[in-house]
Amino acid sequence: MKVSMQMLRDLGVCKGANAYIGAWFAANNVEVIDYADALQTLLDHQEAGQSWIDANYAGTDHSDYAGWVAWMRALASRLEAITYFGDHIEKDLFRTSDGQLHETLEAAHDHDRRRYAELRKQHAAARVINGVRSEEGGAETWEVVDPARDDLAVYDAFVWHDSATGLNHRTDSAAEAVSFDAAQAQVLEAIEATARAARIEQKITDESGAFGVWVAVDKGG
Repeated sequence: MKVSMQMLRDLGVCKGANAYIGAWFAANNVEVIDYADALQTLLDHQEAGQSWIDANYAGTDHSDYAGWVAWMRALASRLEAITYFGDHIEKDLFRTSDGQLHETLEAAHDHDRRRYAELRKQHAAARVINGVRSEEGGAETWEVVDPARDDLAVYDAFVWHDSATGLNHRTDSAAEAVSFDAAQAQVLEAIEATARAARIEQKITDESGAFGVWVAVDKGG
């Protein structure tokens, strides 16, 4: 990554640092410098720089040389700095929100489609409610019911899988069955909301590949 004085100004260097660092660029007739060299130069001038601050910007928002160093260090993880000169590299490396890495955007999309499809499948299985009809002699008939569509009054009991206990839950309360179904609808909506919000990010590095950031990409891209 490279650094120029104009870049530092464009990225918001403070007034005191602009004056002090700008004077160094001018005195050394430097237009562009390697980022690592710029950071090391700043570190090398720490004592002299703080003395200059004390003489010129004491008691102001610009009075801490260590703050200048921290700001300079942070440039290595700022997209605006990495892409400033336009020679950055868009890597063939993509990351889904579960932390998995992929070599193509399509592979990342496929991974997300598969994992959210599996979550929907698991949820659909967990949401199944069986309506129970009692028969003569103690026999029972079970059938899958949809509380939003079916008349629950014709059933004597309801059974579904309780994911908390790992056992079947049985009740004769239609209201409880309706409440369970409503709760499961909220679970499904949470899954869908998570799927909609899930980010796919691409690795962007400086021209050397030494510094990089993850940048969200258009999921429709």
